[in-house]
Amino acid sequence: MPWLIGGAFLSVLIVSIGLMIDRQTALTERGRVEHAVLDRLQHAATEIRTQMRDDVDLALALADDIADDALISPTELNRTLDRVLADNKHFRSAYFTALDDPNRMAFTPVIRSDARNFIIDIPVPPLPWQTDPAWVSLVVEIDADRFFADHALLAEHTLPNHELPDHEEHDHTRIAAVLPSSTNADQAFGDQTIFSQQPVTLTIDDIGLPFTLYGTPVEGWDAAMNRLLPSRLLVLAGVLAMMISVLLAVFLLRERNINISRLRAREQRLLELSQRFQLALETSNIGIWEIDAVTHALIWDRRSAGLHGLPESLSDDEDRMADWFASLHADDVDKAEQFYFNCVIAATADKWDISYRLPLSDDSFRYLRSVGARTLDGSITGIVCDVTTDTLVTQSLSMAKENSDIKNAELELALEELSSREHQLAEASHRLDLALGSYNCGTWEGDPVTRTAIWDERMHQLYGIPFSDKPVQEHVWLSRLHPEERGEIQLATKRAVTLDQVLNTTQKVLLPNNEIRYIRSVGQPHIGRDGKKKLIGIAFDVTADALLAEQLRSAKAETDMRNIELELAKNRIEFNALHDPLTSLANRRKLDLELDTLGRGGKQASKFAILHLDLDRFKEINDTLGHAAGDAMLVHASRILMKHVPRGDLVARIGGDEFVVLARRQTSADELATLANRIIEEMRQPLDFEGFDCRCGVSIGIAQAHGASPDPRKVLINADIALYQAKEKGRNCYEFFTPDLQANIIAKKRMADDMLAGLDRDEFIVWYQPQFEADSMQLCGAEALIRWRHPDRGILASGNFLKVAEDLNVMARIDELVLQTALKDQMRWTALGMAVPRISVNVSSKRLHDDNLIDQLKGLAITPGSICFELVESIFLDESDTLASDNIERIKALGIDIEIDDFGTGHTSIVSLLKLKPKRLKIDRQLVMPVTVQPQERSLVRNIVEIARSLGIETVAEGVETQEHAGILRQLGCDYLQGYAFAKPLSFEDFTRFVDRLPQRKAS
Repeated sequence: MPWLIGGAFLSVLIVSIGLMIDRQTALTERGRVEHAVLDRLQHAATEIRTQMRDDVDLALALADDIADDALISPTELNRTLDRVLADNKHFRSAYFTALDDPNRMAFTPVIRSDARNFIIDIPVPPLPWQTDPAWVSLVVEIDADRFFADHALLAEHTLPNHELPDHEEHDHTRIAAVLPSSTNADQAFGDQTIFSQQPVTLTIDDIGLPFTLYGTPVEGWDAAMNRLLPSRLLVLAGVLAMMISVLLAVFLLRERNINISRLRAREQRLLELSQRFQLALETSNIGIWEIDAVTHALIWDRRSAGLHGLPESLSDDEDRMADWFASLHADDVDKAEQFYFNCVIAATADKWDISYRLPLSDDSFRYLRSVGARTLDGSITGIVCDVTTDTLVTQSLSMAKENSDIKNAELELALEELSSREHQLAEASHRLDLALGSYNCGTWEGDPVTRTAIWDERMHQLYGIPFSDKPVQEHVWLSRLHPEERGEIQLATKRAVTLDQVLNTTQKVLLPNNEIRYIRSVGQPHIGRDGKKKLIGIAFDVTADALLAEQLRSAKAETDMRNIELELAKNRIEFNALHDPLTSLANRRKLDLELDTLGRGGKQASKFAILHLDLDRFKEINDTLGHAAGDAMLVHASRILMKHVPRGDLVARIGGDEFVVLARRQTSADELATLANRIIEEMRQPLDFEGFDCRCGVSIGIAQAHGASPDPRKVLINADIALYQAKEKGRNCYEFFTPDLQANIIAKKRMADDMLAGLDRDEFIVWYQPQFEADSMQLCGAEALIRWRHPDRGILASGNFLKVAEDLNVMARIDELVLQTALKDQMRWTALGMAVPRISVNVSSKRLHDDNLIDQLKGLAITPGSICFELVESIFLDESDTLASDNIERIKALGIDIEIDDFGTGHTSIVSLLKLKPKRLKIDRQLVMPVTVQPQERSLVRNIVEIARSLGIETVAEGVETQEHAGILRQLGCDYLQGYAFAKPLSFEDFTRFVDRLPQRKAS
């Protein structure tokens, strides 16, 4: 049987899977043991590192003791060495020898190997009794075999308990170590029999000697397989359980298929009954109608429309209620409306039974009767039939009865009328025969007793049987039917005869040419004058209708499927067009649509607020951990926003790390502040990304709509202004928009526009503040300071506009202007016979990171020592900033001195000074000002001067306001002085006059 074959196949599959699981379990066990052996090797490596470092530290301590004791004698030295050798049995010897490399750093140990010995070589100063001043080497030889044996570094160990199940015994590991040699053969230590047993290896290369450790289990790798018996039994039990389940499932599936076949047969029988009912309606010219319970629409079939003299409905659900009322006789409209109200509108009646008249074009009437009832879903379904003949007959008989007592003559009229009716009936029968012939309908009369039937010529043609006057036998008729339908057709025929029901069937007929023809038979039982029951009916070809109906069903199903696919695609496209693919939040386009909707809402949409968010430190995360970490942080931020933003408000991502929250409802400032605090607090929590803690703050700008019809886009701009202010205040905070913020932004923008225009109009000039030698008070130089000759505000110091210049990214241009002006003015002073030894020029970080800086400096006529570049401390704090470091070294090579500006206010270290090697340090005015009143500040300045002098660096004190300051700073050892005590910053002309009068001032 197929289901047994399928079950067997699945059983084989399950067994195969069980074998694969067993193999995987074996591999896993082998991997577990390898991992445990590797853990032991790592533990042994750690012990070797520790012991080697201990030995090196012991040798260093011995070298330090010898070097620190300048009075040590050879006897004391030998006694110390003997004590060390006695305490450390693995030390073979310790002695002094000539230093092989005089350039080696003192007390820096070098570890090497010699055969089966380890050599620790440490440079030490010459011994007290040594006549040669050259340094010597302290050499400590270590016996490698005793090094491993005395400390049990390669001894057999037991694997950690947590690596084995509770019911297993511990595995033991055998370890060997190999020390590669470039000249001799590699030296092996420990159990050397494991090299042929596929050992696990681990290399140690961080202690000066490259060791390779080898390890295997004592029992061998195959011992791991002995632990798999319980797991294999479990797998076998699972396989058996699955096989039983599969066989049971296959048996149940077979029973299910049998039940499905039975249900399909029942469904086919119901379809045939429906077709028979439809044929009965066709033959009796009875229409079907339905009134919908919800829409109250009247739906007709084509026969109902024909009975009312109206065209067929354009669609299956077309409402024909108005057509029905319009077709009624005027006297019947009120009755129909009342009936419609009771049954449909008020639903007080469940039965529908009404007769009415239809005016015809010949001024006669058609009488119709409509009968229906309410169904379970509330709709009313019924039929409508033509009762004109019956009504007229009834009316005639009624009139005859009324007049029979008065006029006997009317009896004759009634008889004549009856004769006329019979004549009409004959004519109607003739017309029926013509109609049947035109539609190729055959008539038949079956005798259930003799099981024969009388067929007309058209019936023979429909079934492909030669015409004969003889009755057709039942087996001849059945032979033409499709074998699958014979039993069902016979059953329907017997049921119609037995229960006096209408027969309505559609059967497939096999023609002699193997063509299939669909024939519909409609009939009903009839008892003749002889008392015999017969089944009389018609049959006609419905092949085209059956095929068309099948095609329509297939086309409808295909159309429905395509419509569903199109709708899904449309929804998907619309969602992708309005949402961010990474975070699934609304995108900028969606936000614009929402803002436009608010703008069109008028007063009804006047209460809303916008929060503009920007992630802090997002670029650092992208640069250090990669874009995957940045994407994870963006998704994390979107989840926080969706968590805290109330439902109904819009959350959108409008840029790389920018988000916008549109609160459509009316909110107070306290509610918005609470929401911002919750978002900021949760964004402070770190996000774990592949083991790294990612921390990212958020700055928020908040703007609320005010007025009758606020502009949403203006509110968004206000939120952006508030965000800028939040970032100015230090980030990771929120700020509400106020008119003052807008005024500040406008002022900064006006200054930025004026600054760009001023650079083009040469409004920026250079002033100079002189510098003097502290001891001789001779002019030693000047500091070049940028000034802005503003057309409206006059001369502006650098503090008023440098922040804006940094935002405009024009600092490098200003630095270049100051340098070129200083060089030009220096040449002018030289031409006037004035000596200004050097000019200090401030250099910004952006200027220092310019790739073209060195080429530009080479193109200038700079005399070595005449120009100094002042750098702030923060420029050289980053050790990874190779571009700035390289530029500084190349600047020095051009003869340009380097000065550290504002020293003492940053984070400069002594190591940084050693690395940078500046020419001078400028002590910041914040440290200089208090030296006259605070001893602590005075001591601090003294220490700075002494440190600089010990490093060969000159010091400049800036901010010297009084002669008292000058005297104290001169006593503290400052080399140069600069400040208002001597002169304020001066223009070129004022500085020239100041230098020209300087001898008179000194004399005074």
